[in-house]
Amino acid sequence: MKKNLLLIVILLGSLNVVKAQKLDIIPKPVHIQQKPEVFVIPSSVQLIIDPGIQKSASYISSGFLKNTGISPKVSIGNKHKKHTILFLVDKKMSLPNDGYQLSVTKKGVVVKGKSPNGVLNGFQTVLQICSAKEVKKGTIPYVQIEDYPRFEWRGMMLDVSRQFFDKETVKKYIDWLAAHKMNVFHWHLTDDNGWRVEIKSMPDLTLKGGFRGPGEVLLPSYGSGNKRYGGYYTQDDIKEVVAFAAARGVAVMPEIEIPGHSRAVTAAYPEIGCVTTQETKSVQGEVKNVWCVGREENFQILDSIIKEFTTMFPFEYIHVAGDEVNRATWEQCPKCKGVMEKEGYTDTFQLQNYFFKRVEKIVEKYNRKTAGWNEIIKGGTLSPNTEIFAWQGVNYGIESVKRGHKTIMIPGQYTYFDMAQSENERGHRWAAIIDTKRVYRYEPIPINDLTHEQQKLIKGVQGALWSEYLDLPARFMEYQSYPRISALSEIAWSKKEDKNWENFYSRLTNSHLNRLANMGIAFRDFPPTANYNKGKITVTVPYTNAEVRYAIQSSEPTKQSPLYTSPIETKDYEHYKFKTFFGEAAASPSVKAEKPAVANWNSSKIEVLKISEDISEHVDKNGIWYLSFVPTEETTANGTIKEISLFENGKLIKSYATERTLKTKSRLRFVIDNYNEKNNYRIDFTIENKEAKESAAKVNLDCSPYQEPEVKVTSSMSENPKFPFSSLEDYKIDTYLRTENSCINGDWILYTFTNAVTASKIDVLTGIPHHPRFIANDGHVEYSYNGIDFEKGDSFNYGNAIIYPKQAVKAVRIMITGTNNEPILAAQDLRIHP
Repeated sequence: MKKNLLLIVILLGSLNVVKAQKLDIIPKPVHIQQKPEVFVIPSSVQLIIDPGIQKSASYISSGFLKNTGISPKVSIGNKHKKHTILFLVDKKMSLPNDGYQLSVTKKGVVVKGKSPNGVLNGFQTVLQICSAKEVKKGTIPYVQIEDYPRFEWRGMMLDVSRQFFDKETVKKYIDWLAAHKMNVFHWHLTDDNGWRVEIKSMPDLTLKGGFRGPGEVLLPSYGSGNKRYGGYYTQDDIKEVVAFAAARGVAVMPEIEIPGHSRAVTAAYPEIGCVTTQETKSVQGEVKNVWCVGREENFQILDSIIKEFTTMFPFEYIHVAGDEVNRATWEQCPKCKGVMEKEGYTDTFQLQNYFFKRVEKIVEKYNRKTAGWNEIIKGGTLSPNTEIFAWQGVNYGIESVKRGHKTIMIPGQYTYFDMAQSENERGHRWAAIIDTKRVYRYEPIPINDLTHEQQKLIKGVQGALWSEYLDLPARFMEYQSYPRISALSEIAWSKKEDKNWENFYSRLTNSHLNRLANMGIAFRDFPPTANYNKGKITVTVPYTNAEVRYAIQSSEPTKQSPLYTSPIETKDYEHYKFKTFFGEAAASPSVKAEKPAVANWNSSKIEVLKISEDISEHVDKNGIWYLSFVPTEETTANGTIKEISLFENGKLIKSYATERTLKTKSRLRFVIDNYNEKNNYRIDFTIENKEAKESAAKVNLDCSPYQEPEVKVTSSMSENPKFPFSSLEDYKIDTYLRTENSCINGDWILYTFTNAVTASKIDVLTGIPHHPRFIANDGHVEYSYNGIDFEKGDSFNYGNAIIYPKQAVKAVRIMITGTNNEPILAAQDLRIHP
């Protein structure tokens, strides 16, 4: 019996050792074998670095010190020595170039790569093992790893035109990519809003085109305000960044935005643009932002620019963009029309193809290859050496491959990190709401649409961070990047069959978030879930030991807010917000408490479901209530909702007969103005699942925190018919006003209530919801108690103003005192607090 107990104790002890060595490596290695023993790093450990990666010696040494706390001795060579850590290049290895082998035994540590980049990838794995939560500082568990990437191209793009990031910030960004075994930094250096790279043959590209503001050739935009804003990188800066990246195994691909998105160019050198009598606007509302294809001198200018680019960037590709070209400008330009007539072209896509064929020849002249966005394959054929970046969707990648081009999959619906990460966060929404889980779910190779040979043309996968809305809050660039790039790195590196969200999330939250914090990244943490039921708010933390804090009265939680430790008893659940914090810089978005769903369903067959639910316990006050249908997953948004009715004591309050697909995430308005706790409330609706696909959703019923009084909106400005003034009268959160033209001093928007409204606070918001484009920069809000006499209120701060009325308000007016220097002004519904 004693022997059996002893065996059990030994067994449990060994299991504890194994558990204590959970490594949490991201991206997940291909093959890994681990033993419970550990290699104790000597305090005077020697790093032996192969001469083939000598340029990275300083980086390896400093990274090792930072992650282990041990200052190593470094020697250049390739001889094995006991109790050392070796980084060796072995060109005879039967692994892909970026692959490596890592061996940790009692003799020491050996990292072998077929190429210098392979060794550096192995080095990143060593650092991650040393920083794993369960690994004791100063030790490395015995492990055998053979690892290599699924894709040769593992990239990330950063836009530095809309917002300028200085050289040191860019270097940090590259450093973080290297830590994730990403190997291409796509540097978006030029666009409408700023030219960021010194071109010595054309100094005004940066001296003029690198800045915007009052008196500059470029107007303020994207939050830059009425001060001079901008900057650029000298050629020495560029070379420094490129060398910094190379030492970390990251190649830098520059992008020149041509022929569209070039307002910074034509503002600095107007002769480069087309001469037209009629101005046309690009998708972003810019004018005069296209290179003239009919001006022969422009190709000489491009030759000189590309030549200088090749002296700074040794990478084999130069990205020449080609997206969203305002081809309507060419249709108005005599010189461009002359080229079309001479060449026999019938549409401007052919003219675009003509332009890029000439650009290809210039690029090839300097021993480089051309890369561009997927639009450049329209209008004709291009060189098979030209690489295509499929950003508009997976189908564009399929088309590119079928036309014989090496293709990088970068679909906005999964890999555009300027997209908002939840419904209530800042960011674009045109592609999708993209959180970390959605990124991780993306599969770059559409196997059902391509043959095995065609699949080989998908060279890799990439993310993109456009910077329109990265000006605020501070360090938002980091928040939008991580941990989404962590998920992207595993898509790009690890085997498809090894992908598992639960496993990835475990590795991410157990050790990797701490690594991100130690790298100094202000990442987006995962939000908690807060549920309100029967007078209590119960919070579920997103992972073990997550730090969740809360605030009351709808203010934002901070690091100083109370820590959530147990359920909160309250009837005012709407006023609470909860947020996860990690370290000093990282946090999640704040969330409010949600009431239980009033109904739900899950169907996977063709059928009609009639649902009737007693919702009396969910209704607790008079007010405006919204019924919303939320799919449980993106893949379950199938089916049609109809015949939706709300009853009070058996009497119909309101019904909606129109059919709505579940994909639309319908939000229906009901008014309850006769509430009594003894009343009975019922909701009826019908679900028709027309296909044998999963249809699953929850149905939420929530009382609006705002009043919605009848209001009439008028203005001195004309409306865009697609975004009319009536959008400011419906209190729908997804509709808003766009004016037809830009605003000027003296313009106004007037909200007049049918009946005076008593309110504690009124928020007056301009700009597009959740991303402040077209905001009021110069102006203030006014309010009237009688609809005739107005009092001046707050000036607009980043497009928003607040009114605290002392009595019932009859009217609210937005007064503009200066142009916002944008093509239009946008405004939103008033937020009227009871």
